[in-house]
Amino acid sequence: MKNQAGSQTVSRAIELLRLVSSGGRAGMRLSAVVDASELSRPTAHRLLKELIDGGLLMRSADKRYFLGQFAYELGLSAAAHFHLRDLCAPFVERIANETGDTVFLVVRSGADSFCLDRQTGAYPVKVFSVEVGNRQPLGVGAGGLALLSWLPEKERQAMIERNSARLPQHGGLTAPHLAKLVEEARQQGHSRIVDFAIAGVTGVGMPVLDTAGQPTAALSVTSISMRMTPQHQAEVLGVLGREVARLKTALMRPAPAVH
Repeated sequence: MKNQAGSQTVSRAIELLRLVSSGGRAGMRLSAVVDASELSRPTAHRLLKELIDGGLLMRSADKRYFLGQFAYELGLSAAAHFHLRDLCAPFVERIANETGDTVFLVVRSGADSFCLDRQTGAYPVKVFSVEVGNRQPLGVGAGGLALLSWLPEKERQAMIERNSARLPQHGGLTAPHLAKLVEEARQQGHSRIVDFAIAGVTGVGMPVLDTAGQPTAALSVTSISMRMTPQHQAEVLGVLGREVARLKTALMRPAPAVH
C-alpha cells in the first residue's frame, strides 16, 4: 500500500508540473490548479510546495505558480538527447514558405499537446496562437486535434473525458463538440478547427504516424479564416500531405551510428 501511495503522489506531482507549465508566462493561481487537477486544496498546496522546494516550480509575489530553475536545467539537459525539432525543421520551414502561413510542430505530452516549433510564412497577417514551449489540452488547435484523432479509440475517449473541464477555456469547446471534430478528422484524413482558441482563425493539421500507426507528432497550418478559402485550404493540404509523408520516411530511417 505504501508503494502504491508513493506512486500516486509522483503521478499527481507530474500532472501538476504539466498543468502549471500550461499557464505559460501568465502562470497559474492555486485556485486554478485545484479546479483543473480536481485535487483537494490542501493536497494541491502540499504538492506545489514540495515541487517548489525541489526547484521544479516557483511562486511569484502575487502567488502565481511558474516552472522553476531546476525544470529549466532539466530541459536543457534533455534537449541534447531529443533531436525531433531539428529533424523536422526543414519540413516545417518548407510548408511555411510554400503556403505563406504559420506552421506548427506539436507533440503529445500526457493529456496535452506541446508546441515544439513554429515558423511563419510571407503572408502579412500572422497567426501566433501558440508560442513554442506552450501546451494546451489535447484536441485544442489543429495539431493537437490531429494527435488526438489518431490515438486508439479508448485512449481518445479517455483523453477527452480527462480534459473535459479544461476545454471550455478554449473558445467554449466542449467534450461532445471535440468528439465530433475527431470523427470529422478521421473521415477527412486531416483535422480542421475553426474559431476555437482564437476567433477568426482556421487551422488544418495532419499526424505523423509511426510504423504502428501511432501519432509521433503533428504538423498544422493556421491562418485567418478569410484567407483559408476552400481553394487555399486544398493547396495547404496538398503541401502538408506531401511533407508529412516525407517526414514519416525520414523518421523511419535509422539514426547514424556514433563513433
